[in-house]
Amino acid sequence: MSSVQLTADKILIDGQETRIISGSLHYFRVLPEYWRDRLEKLAELGCNTVDTYIAWNLHEREEGRFDFSGALDFTKFFEEAKKAGLYVIVRPGPYICSEWEFGGLPWWLLRYPNMALRANDKNFMRKVQKYLKRVCALIKPYLITNGGNIIFVQLENEYGSFGTDKNYLCELKSILLGSGIDVPLFTSDGDAKFLMDNGTLPDVWKTVNYRSETVKALDFLTEYQKDLPVGIGELWNGRASRWGQAYYHREVEGIAETLRDAIERAPYVNLYMFHGGTSFGFMNGGVIENGRYYAQMTSYDVDAPLNECGDRTQKYYAEQNVIHKVIGKKNPPAGSAEIKKASFKTISFQGICQMFGHLEELGDEVISPKILTMEETGQGYGYILYSTEFVGSKSGGKLILPEVRDSALVYIDGIYRKTVSRNDEDKSIDVDSSVTNVKVDILVVNLGRVNYGPKLSDRKGLVGDVLFYENEYKLQSILHNWRIVTLPLIKLPQNYDDGFQENMPAFYRYSFQVDTLADTFVLTKNFSRGAVFINGFNLGRHWNIGPQKTLYLPAPLLKKGPNEIIVFDERVENTDFGIELIDEHLLTGPGYLSAGD
Repeated sequence: MSSVQLTADKILIDGQETRIISGSLHYFRVLPEYWRDRLEKLAELGCNTVDTYIAWNLHEREEGRFDFSGALDFTKFFEEAKKAGLYVIVRPGPYICSEWEFGGLPWWLLRYPNMALRANDKNFMRKVQKYLKRVCALIKPYLITNGGNIIFVQLENEYGSFGTDKNYLCELKSILLGSGIDVPLFTSDGDAKFLMDNGTLPDVWKTVNYRSETVKALDFLTEYQKDLPVGIGELWNGRASRWGQAYYHREVEGIAETLRDAIERAPYVNLYMFHGGTSFGFMNGGVIENGRYYAQMTSYDVDAPLNECGDRTQKYYAEQNVIHKVIGKKNPPAGSAEIKKASFKTISFQGICQMFGHLEELGDEVISPKILTMEETGQGYGYILYSTEFVGSKSGGKLILPEVRDSALVYIDGIYRKTVSRNDEDKSIDVDSSVTNVKVDILVVNLGRVNYGPKLSDRKGLVGDVLFYENEYKLQSILHNWRIVTLPLIKLPQNYDDGFQENMPAFYRYSFQVDTLADTFVLTKNFSRGAVFINGFNLGRHWNIGPQKTLYLPAPLLKKGPNEIIVFDERVENTDFGIELIDEHLLTGPGYLSAGD
């Protein structure tokens, strides 16, 4: 039976001192067909271990219904890692952050209004226990103690940046140990005493996360924990980018120097990320900084050594040189060639389907006297439509929206009037004078639940009452009797015979022929914001504010012969729209920021 032991300054595997150089690579951000390619490139870099989170919200999309099949079968990922000669570090959460929707927590937890998240709340812990026991049963056969390649398992994730409930951490530890996890448990937190004090337990191995100041971080950890080896849970060698901000890039020379210092001083170093991949579908997270909400991009390229489409970068080769020099080995010969990229020139426009004319086909209807959040209707992701009518006023007035999570397109009497953002101070819309019925439609998009910080309870849709402010008497009334339609965009329309309508949400259908399979990139032209589907698979969000201009389309999602792309867009202003399939990923518009921190 194999074993992993920790001494004051060493990691021993089967009694042999072993240096662990790891890279983060998430099975759920890479198609299974490409797992081996990415893992072999990790080994070629000089790493002997792969690190992955497990995303609870993918495996239990609906409460009580678990899925560990196909692209979610992480045991196959462990097996591929073993074939590549790699150990595995598993980080099962329940919270993972990772710029991932709700930090990996399932949306349906927000249907319980009194539940405390990431705390020793009885209801929350019942859900966590069911999830962790299922996960542990799957990973247990792959522990190194059972002949597998899993050497460490993480307890929670950066808990010191969130809370102070040690009883919660103790309960999680008890679940893991009680489920047969007999490899070292560890925690990872930032290099500050209050973070470490709150984020870990006395008898659990502590690792540190940091960006560039190796000496500071490791001196702190050495002083804080004297009886176990120095470990770097996350050495951030890149940084995630957000919609509407510049793409982040860190200079290669500084990263290489930081990595060299880390490997020379610590027997365990994990690169976050080695390969970021893609937050397909609606699974990107969001953050709140200085009171403003920002959505993470679909691309999780994160300026990693292996870019989003799996190509080696300048950073890859610099880190490869550092690792092999420190461990005293020559760089290996060039590995597999990069996966082929192609442009597809002949794209045929097939027609338009107007969302509002096909609501029964696309979603489910809920009738409610009051506004309900997305979660209250039983919906997790996508869009939600609120509609009602009320008697207007001859003096006119304003609609006043409550909290908008995260962006609302407002239509009055069927005409687009305004888009209201979560960050807007003014959430009012003028209503013209009228004494007859006023029809109101409010289409709200969930742009990604908060993935980090104290405001995780990020319910979506409209949160609160919609009011009508009447001008003459200066009175406010609550609007009632709502028809709510859930629009997760799981079902796509079949008929595309509608005409173009300016500023109205619609689906735009394209077809193209594929003779030779290759990776490609979808460039949307003169669309605003929405999602792109290839043969029914949700590639993720597009948004004209950038910096991401193209969506990565991996070859396994294509098929020889005819292929279909559907672009959903919230509001197109004119008929000068279209798509291209090009052989280059455009991630750096509108600005390019070199972030040395």
